[in-house]
Amino acid sequence: MAIATSVPRSAGWWLERAFEKRAARLPRLVELAAWHAGEPPAPAAVRNARDTFREFEEESTTNFAELITGSLRERMSVRDIRTAVSEDELDEKAWEHWRDNNLDVELASIIETMLWAGDSYAMVGKDQDTGAITVTAEDPRDLVTFHDPARQSRIICAVKFLRDEFDGYDYAVIMLPGAMTGGEPARTFVARRPTSGNAGFDKTEWSWDTDQGGKDGLPLEHHLVPVVRFRNRAGKGEYEPHLRLLRRIDRLVFQMTVIVMYQAFKQRAVMLDADAEEPDIQDDFKRTIGVDELDDVLTSDPGQWFLLPSGAKVWESTQADVQGILSAIKDEVMRLAAVTRRPMSIFAPDNQAAEGAKFTREGLTFAVEDKITRVTQGIVDMYHLIFLAEGDQERAKKSKMTVGWKPTERYSLADMGSATAQVAQTLPLKTILRRIWQMTPDEIAQVMAEQADQALILASVMDTAGTANA
Repeated sequence: MAIATSVPRSAGWWLERAFEKRAARLPRLVELAAWHAGEPPAPAAVRNARDTFREFEEESTTNFAELITGSLRERMSVRDIRTAVSEDELDEKAWEHWRDNNLDVELASIIETMLWAGDSYAMVGKDQDTGAITVTAEDPRDLVTFHDPARQSRIICAVKFLRDEFDGYDYAVIMLPGAMTGGEPARTFVARRPTSGNAGFDKTEWSWDTDQGGKDGLPLEHHLVPVVRFRNRAGKGEYEPHLRLLRRIDRLVFQMTVIVMYQAFKQRAVMLDADAEEPDIQDDFKRTIGVDELDDVLTSDPGQWFLLPSGAKVWESTQADVQGILSAIKDEVMRLAAVTRRPMSIFAPDNQAAEGAKFTREGLTFAVEDKITRVTQGIVDMYHLIFLAEGDQERAKKSKMTVGWKPTERYSLADMGSATAQVAQTLPLKTILRRIWQMTPDEIAQVMAEQADQALILASVMDTAGTANA
């Protein structure tokens, strides 16, 4: 039975609009994903003989886009989660969800997607077989959200698209919020259609999945849409404002590649003073030197001799000089480092002045701190949904949640040892292990347990020694 789309804000009405929004933004996301994957549009500087230059075009691209996003994502690692229940300590229940859902990897994927696409999502649900809480990273090419115009952080609808290759169906999961004041829960609706090549929306192809509640859907444990959006600054990818510069760099590399390939060897020519037509000159030249064709004349083989007519001169080309193009490429890469606020050493490892290196490191640190601020709110919203789904109202208090991050810079062993010696009498051991030695909660717990065991062993040894002396 076809899905009804005429009732405003109904599940079918939202599904039709989700198709429209997805189709509108998909070309942009596909292009950004290609840049991030190292498969950007190749520089097309030659229109004739496209097949000849295709290999040069493909080899002329450099994946600076992944480097720009990776330099941030690699410096963002969560250390602990604290809630109203745990106060200043690690919340074991929250960390249990972290480990069960492999969020070290899932969050890294969420952050990576946010950095190249501008938006990424996390979806909180329940395993149908075990009932365990599940958290998954969602791609903006497969998930569309609609937001409250007055409060963009509030999602009023989310639609997840997926294809099951085993049963031959396309699925769309529509998630709508409930009413907080009336106690009405949020609901999910699942629509499906036989897999086809139709990328658009045709309501006659879609029907409600009766195994998932049909047209009435299924209720959730809370009133919120179980999706969290992680949004980059202005909703744009990190390298999206600089695509023109990236294209310019690839075009310069392409031009240099062509020049080097076609002028790698010196070219030779025979110059003759003659008034005759060129074919006649070539025929006289072949008779003079006793060959049928001129293809193998003037070769550089060892011991090769050749005879030229009287008055003929040999011209030889000079080696191609690409230093100017190399310098231009370096200048463009420096501009890329400047506009993205990344250290030049990331793009082209080289020595820098101490002051300049310090400035660029600070720029990268500030960029990472900005992303941490944005992602932290998303993690808090994610755990808010997790605890609401479990019915744990105390832990679900967003104002009491704290996300601890590892430092954006990694210290050397000498620096950590020196800092420990300076604050050993001032800060408690757990703070030293967390702030200076940058340990995870699990590592801190292991150190504290081993320290307690060591204290017991030492006490036992001292008691035995005292008894023996008595």
